Amino acid sequence: MSVIGSAAILLLAGTAVFAEERPENVAPKVNVSGVNRGKPVVALEEVKQNAQERMKAVRVEAQTRVTALKEKAAERVADIQDKAKQQMAERLTKQFGNINDRWTDRFMQLLDRYDAVTKKIQDRADIAAGKGRDVTIATAAIQSAQAAIESARAAVTAQAAKAYVLDTSAVAVTTSTTTPSGQVELMKNLRTSFQNLHKTLFKDLFALRDGPMKDARKAVQSALQTLGKIPGVDEGTATSAAATSAQ
Repeated sequence: MSVIGSAAILLLAGTAVFAEERPENVAPKVNVSGVNRGKPVVALEEVKQNAQERMKAVRVEAQTRVTALKEKAAERVADIQDKAKQQMAERLTKQFGNINDRWTDRFMQLLDRYDAVTKKIQDRADIAAGKGRDVTIATAAIQSAQAAIESARAAVTAQAAKAYVLDTSAVAVTTSTTTPSGQVELMKNLRTSFQNLHKTLFKDLFALRDGPMKDARKAVQSALQTLGKIPGVDEGTATSAAATSAQ
C-alpha cells in the first residue's frame, strides 16, 4: 500500500484512502522498437540538460515561495495531540510535493524519449529526400511533433513549479486544540484540507498527462506513421519504422 494510503487510514479514519497512482503506470508512451537507438546527438543532450536545470530551478523557487506557508502548516500539525496521527500528518504534508516531483520527472523522461524518436524520424526523412522522395508532408509532421514536445516541456516545467502545501486558513478551529472538542474539530478540518489538496494535485497531473503529454505522443506517432507512407522510404536501410501504440 502506498505511503499516502497507509497514512490516510490512520490519520483520516472513516474517509476514502488517498490513492497514489504511479506515473509509470499512467503516463502515455510511444513504442519505438523499430527506430534505431543510436548514441544521442549533442543537441538532444543539451535539450535534456537544459530542461533538467530549469526543472531544478523552478522547484527551488517554488519551495522558497511557500516557506512561510510550510512553517504554518507544521505549526498546525504540531497541535495534534495524538503522536501517531501527528507523525502521519507530517508525512502527508511532504508526500504531495514528492508525488509531483516524481510525475514531472517521469514526464520529462518521456519527452526526452520523444525527442530522440523525432530525431531518428528526421534522419530517415533526410535520407529519403536525398533519394529524391517527396518528404513535404513528413517534414510538416516532424515540425508539428517538435512543437508539441516543446509545448509539453513548458507545461511540465510549469507543473513542477507548483507547490502543494496544506492550507492552514482552512484548518482554523473555534475552540482550543488542548480540549477534546478542539482536537475533533482540528482533525476534521485537517481531513478536509488533505482531501482537497489531494484532489487538486491529481487534477493538475491528470490534466497534464491527458493534455500536453498526450498531444506530444500523438504528434510523434503521426510523424512516424507519415514517414512510413513515403514510397520506398525503407529501401537500403537495415531497420524499418514500426507503428506506434499507446501502452
